[in-house]
Amino acid sequence: MIEMKASPPESGPPAARPKRYVDPLRAQWRRELRAARDALADRTQRETQLLARVEQWLQSVDVSRLGFFWPTRAEPDLSALVGRWLQAHPSRIAALPVIDGELLRFAPWSPGTALVSGPFDVQIPDTEQRIDPQLLLIPCVGIDRLRYRLGYGGGYYDRTLAAMSPRPITVGVGFDCARIETIDPKPHDLKLDVAMTESGAW
Repeated sequence: MIEMKASPPESGPPAARPKRYVDPLRAQWRRELRAARDALADRTQRETQLLARVEQWLQSVDVSRLGFFWPTRAEPDLSALVGRWLQAHPSRIAALPVIDGELLRFAPWSPGTALVSGPFDVQIPDTEQRIDPQLLLIPCVGIDRLRYRLGYGGGYYDRTLAAMSPRPITVGVGFDCARIETIDPKPHDLKLDVAMTESGAW
């Protein structure tokens, strides 16, 4: 687990800060955590362990609409296990996130679905259809001991989840190198229901 110091308190109400305010300390954490992920020497073994843990856990959850993420920036590739999850029950539906203004919508995906490059060069389904997931597998640059997530800084998941009712089950997925003591959570940071790495879940 990487230990990082908390950032100093921010002054003034959040509305007074620029819309795309970037906490410089969080930006540093993101660089360090992404560098650690990029440098994994035993990446294949760790990813195999992580995917097995996620797949086993999914078997214990009674949901039929699942949102997940397409791998980018050295994230784990969940597509094969989601394909098996879909194949196990014909009523199941999976979806990938698509940036839609300031929020995310979730577009249906299945093996063979045509993908195109979306914002930030993330692959997205070439469709305007959308679903409302009951469970989201969410990528994590960092995950702390209280299950607060450090993402890439855009705030899309936080804003989207705050607007969703009912809110889906949220599962943060990352490697052990993403574990930090605290992200120094702010009021807009939403706590995950489950956090999962190759060595365990909490």
